[in-house]
Amino acid sequence: MVRWPIRIKLMVGLCVVVGMMLILMGGSIFGLHSFHVSNLTLTDQLRELGASKDLIESVFRLHAPREKSEQERAELIATAEAARASLVSYFHELKQNTMRGNRANSGLDELGLSFLMDDGLAQVLRDLRPTEPPAEPVLHGTTYYVTQHPEMLPQLEPATDLASRIERLKHIVMLLPKELHEDFFEILSMSKTQYQASRVIVWTSALMVLGMLCGLMALFHRWVLNPVRLLQRGVRRVARGSFDYKIDLNSGDEMQDLAAAFNEMTARISMTYAELEEQVQERSRQLVRSERLAGVGFLAAGVAHEINNPLASIAFCSEALENRLGALAGSADDPDHRVIGNYLKMIQEEAFRCKSITEKLLDFARCGDIKRERADLPSLIQGVVDMIRHIGKYRGKTIQFQPKEAVLAHVDGQEIKQVVLNLAVNALESMDAGGVLRIDCRYDRGMAEIVLADDGCGMSPDVLENIFEPFFTRRRDGKGTGLGLSITHRIINQHHGEITASSPGIGRGSTFRVRLPIHPSEKAEAAARELAAPVHAA
Repeated sequence: MVRWPIRIKLMVGLCVVVGMMLILMGGSIFGLHSFHVSNLTLTDQLRELGASKDLIESVFRLHAPREKSEQERAELIATAEAARASLVSYFHELKQNTMRGNRANSGLDELGLSFLMDDGLAQVLRDLRPTEPPAEPVLHGTTYYVTQHPEMLPQLEPATDLASRIERLKHIVMLLPKELHEDFFEILSMSKTQYQASRVIVWTSALMVLGMLCGLMALFHRWVLNPVRLLQRGVRRVARGSFDYKIDLNSGDEMQDLAAAFNEMTARISMTYAELEEQVQERSRQLVRSERLAGVGFLAAGVAHEINNPLASIAFCSEALENRLGALAGSADDPDHRVIGNYLKMIQEEAFRCKSITEKLLDFARCGDIKRERADLPSLIQGVVDMIRHIGKYRGKTIQFQPKEAVLAHVDGQEIKQVVLNLAVNALESMDAGGVLRIDCRYDRGMAEIVLADDGCGMSPDVLENIFEPFFTRRRDGKGTGLGLSITHRIINQHHGEITASSPGIGRGSTFRVRLPIHPSEKAEAAARELAAPVHAA
């Protein structure tokens, strides 16, 4: 698809608008020009018609002398002079109309009549003034056309005396209205033709502009309204929580780029929302786990104190019975003596085993103040690794720890050693002979991170969900108490850190990540004290 930027589309729309305006303007100008020409032509023709009326009236005032008195001759001379003046006025209007082109024809017929009337009036004045110099025509060209080109003038009968000349003048002047009427009719016909042409042009222009306007509206809807409507619909859908909604817009301009950016934004929002939801669920599980651990801590503190006293009595009594049994003479060979001795030893071992469990419960519930200081985590981890390597049952398993840099964190060193020991022992217990435990320590996103990855038996999702619960254990030897990871989780929480466990599946190993703060935090200290306060109160 050809991409047209919005500025190009705006220029196209502007050109269409300009074209519409030019078409309307052209039609309007043509109509106005036709009206103006018709108006000027009719106006000039009316002036010529008025001048001809005055000429006709002045000519018809002439008459043949009746009394042949001097007064009558003077009146006739004055009337003839007035007629000549009217003829000059008419000839001026005729000449102006001919030069302006405001006539339907060339005006040669009216011009010839004017020359004949001028010549006739001059002859009338000669007859009325025989003793004076002969009167000359007043119009330029009369003498030339009368003497040199008489064929270009209307052919009339010649006049011999004054009366016949006056009658001839009246006959000539009466031909003038006929010519003017024909000219006026031709002008009206020409105006009608111009009117019809103007109407056709105006209607054609109007239809063209209407079509262009419809096209412009269609383009405006396609280029502007429809993209804006789709964007508005997408924004509303996203506002209602439909982050998977995609805007399908193919306008080929910046609107399409905006829709693509919006789709990308909603995709990122959807991913962020999913991550936040996962984080909220994880935090909720941690909160529930912490509350559960706190409740177990209260219970463990009370139960441990109540059980320790009976266990101590059982262990004391069994030792006393064993001593008395050994003091009895002559009974060493008695089978019952050996059975009773074995039972007493078993009672003592189980009592001390129960005592160790209660001590762990007390350690789990005892959340005293943590003494934090800047400690080198690789050194703490190395000490734990060196200690574990001397344990005989772990000699067939490999621990890889090669620190690359010093990682300092604000922690309680003994507590962190306990954490690393618990995690390392659990990892080694989950591996077969030849297994490898990899430990790494580094800085990550402003915190110190300890990673313990093994290739042991792995964990299922159900185990991962409850791995930090008290008394939850999946030790293969069946000897676990289920308190090691709970105590570890409590220690990390007191340090205001994080601990997470992950596993690809059964038989594919496990990974524990411990994140600890590298700087003192008043908020962390306050949270640790608040967490420990209820246990002390208990």
